Amino acid sequence: MFAWLKRIPKTVWLVLAVAAAILVPFCLFGEAIDAWFLRMMEAQESVRWVSASVLFGLLALDIILPVPSSLASTWCGMLMGLWGGFLLSFMAMNVSCVLGLLLGRWVTPWAKRQIGEKEDAALRAFFAKHGAIVLLALRAVPVLAEASVLFAGIVRQPWKRALSICLLGNAAVSMIYAWVGSAGRASEAMLPAFAASMAVSGLFMLAAWLWNRTQSK
Repeated sequence: MFAWLKRIPKTVWLVLAVAAAILVPFCLFGEAIDAWFLRMMEAQESVRWVSASVLFGLLALDIILPVPSSLASTWCGMLMGLWGGFLLSFMAMNVSCVLGLLLGRWVTPWAKRQIGEKEDAALRAFFAKHGAIVLLALRAVPVLAEASVLFAGIVRQPWKRALSICLLGNAAVSMIYAWVGSAGRASEAMLPAFAASMAVSGLFMLAAWLWNRTQSK
């Protein structure tokens, strides 16, 4: 009855497993963490260093926790102003990416056993060719941003390449949300801010695609 399941590539199951590892905690605890986060920020807003520490910790652990990262980055701007908020968000997001790459590398042997040599080689070849596009395009997309970093670690993307791409994407996303927060528009401008960060990621994706085409000629 379910023979068709055997025809699905094992890489697809790996992708679904990574997505589930990120989505399940978000579905189970996301609302509770959102509510706790808002209460914490409102209670500690007068003590900037405490709030800044909480924001840094949440954004840094976003790779393994269901954190409302766009809201947290916006609060960085509200709390610290444009440039302070940008630096706080940017540094924390970079820590999250490093943790994600390390975690991905840690589970590489397990992932390789699950999908086999052939599909592992295909996945590595895909990331070698399109990894820059994937990481940049998904920097602003919840869940997929974390998943793309984990997969970059799983396929052992070179550190310099993966981190430089993540830093570029994180800079754009952090700047947009910090600007929204510093302008005091968090409630009414979250959707436009998300759209703007997606547009910037799209421009990065186009630039990476054009670069890949130039290099392949």
